[in-house]
This record gives sequence, C-alpha cells and structure tokens, in this order.
Amino acid sequence: MAWLELTIQTKEIYTACISDFLEQTHAASITWQAADAQALFEPDLDTTPLWRYVNIRALYAEETPITDLVNTLHTKFGKKAILDCCFKSVADKDWERVWLNDFQPMCFGKRLWVYPSAYEPPDSTGIIIRLDPGLAFGTGTHPTTALCLEWIDAHLQPNQTVIDYGCGSGILAIAALKCGAKHVFAIDHDPQAIEATQANVRQNTLAPERIHCGLSSQFKLDVKVDVIFANILAKPLMDLAATFKHLIKKNGQCVLSGIFSEQVASVQQRYIEQGFMLTDIQYKQEWVIMVVCLSS
Repeated sequence: MAWLELTIQTKEIYTACISDFLEQTHAASITWQAADAQALFEPDLDTTPLWRYVNIRALYAEETPITDLVNTLHTKFGKKAILDCCFKSVADKDWERVWLNDFQPMCFGKRLWVYPSAYEPPDSTGIIIRLDPGLAFGTGTHPTTALCLEWIDAHLQPNQTVIDYGCGSGILAIAALKCGAKHVFAIDHDPQAIEATQANVRQNTLAPERIHCGLSSQFKLDVKVDVIFANILAKPLMDLAATFKHLIKKNGQCVLSGIFSEQVASVQQRYIEQGFMLTDIQYKQEWVIMVVCLSS
C-alpha cells in the first residue's frame, strides 16, 4: 500500500488549527518540523515553543482525494496561513523494521543495557531496560542520555533517593531503580512524558510504589533526596539551581546534562553561587555532563 504525504508550510500561530483540521480529515499521522534554520535549544522553563515557520507533514491513505483537500485548505485558511503546499506518493515500508535498524541493543558502562522490545536479551548478569522509541525524549541514543546512563552504572548507590527532573521517556528513572535506587520522583512539564514514563515502568515490571510520576507545575517535596538527574538544557538548568538546592541533601549530587561545552562556565558559576561545587565533568561529542555536590 502506498501513502500520500501532504506538506504544508505555515506560521507558528496557525500550526495547531491546521493540524486540527488535518486530523478531522482522517490523516493517519501528523508531524511538525522546522521550516527554516531557527533552533530551539534554550526554551524557557516549562514551555514548549514552536519555530516561527513550520512544515506540517500529514500522511493519508492512497485513495484520498488529495487535490480536493488541498483546495479546501486554501479556501479555509488562505494565503496568510498556507505559505506553501505540496504532496507526493510515499511507498509503504515495514516501519517497525525501519526504526529497529536505528535502535538496537545498547550497553552503557559495564552492565546497563537498553533493549527494544523486539529483541530478546541473552542470559547475562547485565541490567536490562526494556524501551521502545516513543513520543517522549530519551532512548539512550543521544549523547546526553548516554552520559547520564554511564554515570548511573558507575556511581549510583543502593537505596538512594532520586529525582529525575525532565524525565522524558523515564529512561533515567528506570535505570536508577534497576541499579538499586530506593525511590525515584520522575518529573516533567509535558503530560506525554509522564504517560510515557508510567508505561515504561510497567513494561519493565517495576513496583509502582517505588516511583512517583508528576508534572513539574504540581511537584512539591517535603524531604530531600540523594541525587538529582536533570538532562535538559543549560538555560533551564541555570534557572533551576536554587530549586535543586532546596531538594538535595547536603553532600548530595546533581547530575546536570544537556550542556554544550561552551556553556560549562556559565552553568558552573550559577551552581557555585548556590553553594555547590563541581566534582566531575565528562564530555561526549559537543555535549557535557557536570556533577555538582551541595557543600553548604
């Protein structure tokens, strides 16, 4: 079976309403991509901004009257919203096989493995995380996630309490639990990340009472934890320095990732101002993981 792929270039303000219309016309999938070179590396905390110009791609069944649909789009939204519009035929693929070619079992450190569900791990003494690509960030393929997983494998101590701030898929929270953490608080501003984390916890047959998943806007904690993981970006990490100071035990560790090498000095200075000291730094490609300890 072939598909028809419709691509619409629009502005940020029209993206949601056009996507809603496409969903009502039975699009099988809808994706958003940047239509220009604008990057969104440093959004404000608890925000999900879009690009100024967006390419919306919608996939339709081959028999869809796509020309009529395009005409309707132009009539309904006009030139101010539909900056460009085109479609093409796309051959069907074994989509599961496509992503499996890119997402195969990966080892982090000496014992921590991430396996997609389509693979059966061999009998071994390794620690296995079952995880498939999904809507939320975090499968281990990105250098920032890999750095955090390697740190967990090497340094996390049994019975520690942990916050995974910006949990995404929940991969770091699950890794911490499987490596002996007593309890993990998985926090994110995106409800889809919370749903993905809960689903992945179930897939890994972890006791639900060992993990609390919640939105950052509703997160309150009366006790302090041993370790905080925050695999996000430099600007929100700097914004969160004071918050993390109130959440971490004295001598507790904050594992900060999502930092470019040229941003290290700025992030380090902000945490020093809050009474932290830098205890470790690791590099992978252009990305950095910083470990800071609360000393005062």
